[in-house]
Amino acid sequence: MIRQAALYLASADAISAAHLPVAGRPVVFRVILSALRAGARRVAVPAALRTPELEALVSASPLARDGLVWVDGSKALDAEPTLLLPAAALTPAAALAPLLQAPVGRVLAESQPSGAPVVTVDAAVLGFLGPSLGTGEPLGDVLARELKARDLTATSSGRWFVRVTGPRAAADAEARLWRELGSAIDSRLDSALHRRLSKPVTRAALALGIGPNPITIASGVAGLVAAAAFADGAVGSVIAGLVIYLAAVVLDHADGEVARLTLRESILGEWLDIATDTVVHSALVLALGLAAVHVTGEGLGAGVAAAVGVVASAVVGKRWPPVTAPSASARGMLDALTSRDGFYAMLVLFIVLRILAPPLLPTLMAVVAVATHAYWLTRAALWIRRGREDGTRP
Repeated sequence: MIRQAALYLASADAISAAHLPVAGRPVVFRVILSALRAGARRVAVPAALRTPELEALVSASPLARDGLVWVDGSKALDAEPTLLLPAAALTPAAALAPLLQAPVGRVLAESQPSGAPVVTVDAAVLGFLGPSLGTGEPLGDVLARELKARDLTATSSGRWFVRVTGPRAAADAEARLWRELGSAIDSRLDSALHRRLSKPVTRAALALGIGPNPITIASGVAGLVAAAAFADGAVGSVIAGLVIYLAAVVLDHADGEVARLTLRESILGEWLDIATDTVVHSALVLALGLAAVHVTGEGLGAGVAAAVGVVASAVVGKRWPPVTAPSASARGMLDALTSRDGFYAMLVLFIVLRILAPPLLPTLMAVVAVATHAYWLTRAALWIRRGREDGTRP
């Protein structure tokens, strides 16, 4: 595995291009974070790129602070296989990770036509290039000759690559970042509705300099207001509660988008997001039980049981070892049990029954109570089954 990455300047104007903003962060800072997130242990950066703004961003990022090494001479580079990255070009970390895992002598296929290739080199080539890397001399032409002289293997990532040479290219890179803001766990409703509504919120937050954690807190407040509206039990209140819950979900999407765009993901933010989601969803099912009591006189016990199930599922989902489902159907069942679309369906069904068949609300709450415990019980069963198969549990 290649552990070291080094940034280089492809041309004389690369210094100014590297400091152009893309979604509020300089290109060079995004390159540094991409290399570290792809798996590089250290990233050597020419001192010619050093600015107070970049130093402030590095200081505020534990990952960058621990992994960055300023290069003012060849001695700052360890004599080992290295991933060479143009300081003014962007590609996702997922495109770089395979290069770090492969033997040296690879070039990212998407970068070849740009004149600023992403390439892995051995210690000998690095020793030849080291002095120029340290002084910040343009290396585009030198690397082009090296690529022609050596039999390099082109590796396609299937992802995008943008060499930033000016504001137009920076805007292109930013547009590509915006298109990748979705999450692997997005549901159909997330893609069709929430992401479309969250992006204007995210743009406003970026313009105002609002970070992800305040948005997470705002999402939690909105979710609790939605729970209070549902708890009232009146038809108008439960409908308003659904609309307010939609706003809370949109904010919940926006906080992650702001974090990814500004490279401000953190352990604190992750835990705050999980805690907020858990509090909001447990409060909502409890509120449904209270609403059922207001309308029919029954359902509070089921609401309490459902809230406990939400908390138990959150704890199990975060703290237990990952479970590899034994089949695609089992994986699909686990996904369905944690789907936000399913939560929406429950809220809509509650509203429908509140309008058309109020006496059925306690029955619905009993079903909800069972459903909220289904995820963690299913996961426990799969965990025990896997342990028996591999012999780690009786």
